[in-house]
Amino acid sequence: MKLKNISPLGALDVPLLRTVVEAEEVITVTDDQARVLLLQPDNFEPADRPAKSIAADLRAEQDADGPEAPDGEEQDAGAEAGAGDTEGASK
Repeated sequence: MKLKNISPLGALDVPLLRTVVEAEEVITVTDDQARVLLLQPDNFEPADRPAKSIAADLRAEQDADGPEAPDGEEQDAGAEAGAGDTEGASK
């Protein structure tokens, strides 16, 4: 299956593939590699039908799982920072 490097950083050193993937380069990867790389939607996009199918499956899995614990922790930290901002604004 094929993926395209769409990273705003350009060329990417991808340890999983043991290579550098140039900007806009389309690469051929295994199903397992695609599942890992497509979790980085800012860096890789599906470039053929099988890859698009895997990307859709991954999105469906993420939607079904809902927010994970680390996201919740970050939201709590943001809420605390927001509360601090409110205190500073009221002074």
